[in-house]
Amino acid sequence: MRPSLRTALTGVTAGALVCVLASCSVSGSDNAADGTVTITVSGRPPATSAAALKIFNARVAEFEKANPKIRITTNEYQYDQQSFQTKVGGGSLETVVRVPLTEMSGLIKRRQIADLTTDFKGLKHSGDFNQVVLGAAKGLDGKIYGIPTEEYALGLVYNRDLFKKAGLDPDKPPTTWPEVRAAARAISAKTGATGYAQMTKENAGGWMLTAMACSFGDDMQEESGGKWVNTFDRSGSGAEKSLEALKEMRWTDQSMGKNQLRNLTDMEKDFSAGKIGMTIAGPSIINHYILQYKGDPETIGLSAMPTDGSKRTLTGGAVAVVSPRATAQQREAAAKFIDFYYLAPKYDVALGEKDAASMKKDGAVVGAPTVPFYKPAIADPVQAAIDELANVPVAHFAPYAKALDEYELAIEPPVEAQNVYKVLDSAVQAVLTRRDADPAEQLKKAASQVKSQVERAQH
Repeated sequence: MRPSLRTALTGVTAGALVCVLASCSVSGSDNAADGTVTITVSGRPPATSAAALKIFNARVAEFEKANPKIRITTNEYQYDQQSFQTKVGGGSLETVVRVPLTEMSGLIKRRQIADLTTDFKGLKHSGDFNQVVLGAAKGLDGKIYGIPTEEYALGLVYNRDLFKKAGLDPDKPPTTWPEVRAAARAISAKTGATGYAQMTKENAGGWMLTAMACSFGDDMQEESGGKWVNTFDRSGSGAEKSLEALKEMRWTDQSMGKNQLRNLTDMEKDFSAGKIGMTIAGPSIINHYILQYKGDPETIGLSAMPTDGSKRTLTGGAVAVVSPRATAQQREAAAKFIDFYYLAPKYDVALGEKDAASMKKDGAVVGAPTVPFYKPAIADPVQAAIDELANVPVAHFAPYAKALDEYELAIEPPVEAQNVYKVLDSAVQAVLTRRDADPAEQLKKAASQVKSQVERAQH
């Protein structure tokens, strides 16, 4: 999903979170006569977050020292859809803003962000960038309209101890939905825990249903006649197959327990307490499990998203975009800062190792899998250096890490994703709380409720 950019980046280290948004001044007058360019970096941590603010200021100073012709001013603005549109309309938008992946299609279509194709090509290792990751920042014309900074992919998180107690091999987790169903039955029958659980509240129900639909090789929307339309209510859709699978596990197998109303926090709490054998989640749950809920690192496992053979999973994250009012010099300066702050630790072994060592010293999780931003020749040495400093059992996440090289990363619905998720919450809840609820009927009901919103958003 995620419900907001803040949630989308949950689990990212403090050093990365402090610069949630980067932005350049929109005014051409910020290009001084001596060639100095001024850019504004927003997302500055508040004074109450002293440690984060100290890191932020140090990185800004380091960048300015390395780039004496670029000046940076800072503010605390962070992205939200309403303020972004207001700033665009009033001509006051910061030059670079980090936005969720789901925003890209609309921003490109409305011409609210700049073409960064040339600026991106000027970055170090741009030719080695993972094209699957870069796809989220590309328009239908093939041009690049942003620079990805964070990306995650959903997978199957599971409790290795419950697997052992149920007679299952924790080193061979399920890879298909029928295998998930069988494992859930075993866990429920032999341990008394919930075999498999699904989030259903606060838009998380629609988010997880979308993830399942992707794993069945389908999307929730498609472009038709120049506009996006909902397709999840079509007969035989991935969403319908997903609800049918959930219905079987809930009512036929009785492997999903009695509590069917969980949001993201509820799910993490119950999983961390050993009450749930399996669920769908991203790598951030590893951080929360260990740091927030004091879970045993040896107990948690993360595997590839179960599929029907299509090898496909849902992705999310953030992209840095640039105001169309930015000058060429400002665009170039902004791209340099984005590369310096977000990308360099992903391709530079020394920087990646340095960041990992700092994280480990601060007690953060080191070794949780991430989506590689670069081709293996560039990304693998960095990951190997980080794994050497890991304080979690990297081998327990190997099935997930391996899948990242094989799976297609599907993007969330491009239009009104959160409203689509909201109405789908009710569909998922109905199927999991009422034995007689019909998946196809619930999806048609949801589609009718959100149809006008999707249409209005594209006018």
